[in-house]
Amino acid sequence: MDFKVIVLIFLLGFSLSAPAQKINTSDLDALLKNVNTRYDEQNPILSPDGEKLYFTRANDSLNIGGPKDKGDIWVSGLGADGNWSKPVNLGKPVNDELINYILGFSPDGKIMFLNQEKKNPGGLIINDGISFSIYSNGNWSKPARLSVDYLLNRSKNQSGSISSDGSLMLLSLQAFASRGEEDIYICSYQNGKWSQPVNLGSDINTTGQEMTPYLSPDKSKIYFSSNGYGGKGGRDLFVAERQGEGWTSWSKPKNLGPEVNSIGVELNYFIDVKNSIAYFSSTQNSDGYGDLKAHKISVEMQEVAATEELFEELEVIAQEARKSILFSGIVENAKTNEPISAALNIKVDGTDFNINSDEGTGAFEIELPFATKQVTINVKSPGFMSLTEEVQVIDGDLKKDILLTPLEVGETIQLNKVYFERATAVLLDESFAELNQLADMLSENPNVKIELSGHTDNQGSSKLNLSLSQERVNKVKMYLTEHGVEGNRIKGKGYGGTKPIASNASEETRKLNRRVEITILKN
Repeated sequence: MDFKVIVLIFLLGFSLSAPAQKINTSDLDALLKNVNTRYDEQNPILSPDGEKLYFTRANDSLNIGGPKDKGDIWVSGLGADGNWSKPVNLGKPVNDELINYILGFSPDGKIMFLNQEKKNPGGLIINDGISFSIYSNGNWSKPARLSVDYLLNRSKNQSGSISSDGSLMLLSLQAFASRGEEDIYICSYQNGKWSQPVNLGSDINTTGQEMTPYLSPDKSKIYFSSNGYGGKGGRDLFVAERQGEGWTSWSKPKNLGPEVNSIGVELNYFIDVKNSIAYFSSTQNSDGYGDLKAHKISVEMQEVAATEELFEELEVIAQEARKSILFSGIVENAKTNEPISAALNIKVDGTDFNINSDEGTGAFEIELPFATKQVTINVKSPGFMSLTEEVQVIDGDLKKDILLTPLEVGETIQLNKVYFERATAVLLDESFAELNQLADMLSENPNVKIELSGHTDNQGSSKLNLSLSQERVNKVKMYLTEHGVEGNRIKGKGYGGTKPIASNASEETRKLNRRVEITILKN
């Protein structure tokens, strides 16, 4: 069957495999009773086949970022009673600890377009991009950024929607052409890419806020929320009819009236053509949490053709996005939490990746192979103790903040991975990586002088423990001098079991006392 014919069937409300249940349009409060909670529900969007209701919920403890998470995407299926069932969090990789919401779907439901909020180096959260995810083998792919020419948003708010045929994108932005705060813009998919956003003009946009734009399935009307036309509450929903073939001439926006608008805030209009109802979100007041609402409408169904080339191109991009994971974090001073410019060497299956953290913010970000399960990080910065650490990659992208200890006089640093054969001064092979790191640090900081101190637990003869700890210190000093460090820069003393840092009552705590430390004597 031709792709456009399939799309047309979807848009006329007939799926190739009919839903198991018919939606309950007789009691619209009951329809949404399982979806609405004491949390904030916004942005209702139906899957193209009408079988799933997606929305964004804020502050739920089941969100990826917990109760402080301002928005994860949730999904509800149609229950046996024709009402939407209890929803579930869509989970990773689509959701993260930032705000997540859907703009819309491709007509076949296999591509999800998403608003992209991200945290810049230094922690600043910005809302300036669009991404997409592809459904394959029962899972949504890791979102990949969608390229849109000259996309700019100076507002912390960003909202929008995708037309039913996937060829147009409406966005609410504060950009160069904005008349006040957020204005509505339109982008079209042409010649293999998304066009520069075009302002819809003064027929729609005011000096106030125009948000959550939605284009009717036949492209004849635009629905949006605004506080620039007056109304019943903080922001009301309006509709305007398109005049002519362009996108800058519209009829005077009409308030949707008391059936929809309240003294609160109304947002996110979405039309279910098949069942002749529309969904939206509403609050009781301008500061309250939102619930999803629905009301009956009359609609005329129109044919629309899908943009097949767009979906083929996005599939290729998504496949590429699945080939990498993002490793990011911040390097900071362990004592002051100030950002540090550092060199990071990251080993993955024998391959080296190198990156420097930002001098002003300490942030770093690098793409690693998608199959990465474990990374070994070595971090160096002049004036700080180098650090080597192994990190497991769990559930997609990896975030790791790194604390480096400054080489200040009097500072004591424990060598966590220096091991000896039991009751001897013979170094085990696992010790060499950290000792090599220590030798490199001393070479890179030629003014530093240290004292090595060896410690044991209190088991056995205190005299033998003292002797053993001294032998181990001597062994470490010998290793360092053999690797290029001048002997006069290293003092060494064994303390036996005289300086415990934990209880000697159990083996679990005694092993903490068996350690080698360095103390900075000069820098």
